[in-house]
Amino acid sequence: MTDRPRTIPIHLSLIRPILLMGAERELVLISGILAAVLVMSLARLLFTVIGVVFWGLSLGALQRAAKSDPQFTRVYLRHTRYRGYYSAQSRATSRLSTVREGMPC
Repeated sequence: MTDRPRTIPIHLSLIRPILLMGAERELVLISGILAAVLVMSLARLLFTVIGVVFWGLSLGALQRAAKSDPQFTRVYLRHTRYRGYYSAQSRATSRLSTVREGMPC
């Protein structure tokens, strides 16, 4: 018998984040749709250039952000749900007690 714990190999494709063009796919699709709307709806050369530049810059920024954290939008959305201050309580469901002046604690 061996004293080592049993190891189970996990295929890398099961834990690798799903990215599109090196960035989160939802954000890449949203930026591509916004750039396409800008290009197609206004139909001028200036707005075509602006749409292509917007898509290129947004894709570069998204790729850079995904390189540091592939799930940064999920982390940010979870972060926004936290409150700025949690008051000290004995339990999560307990009510706040009122302290009156002149009463011993």
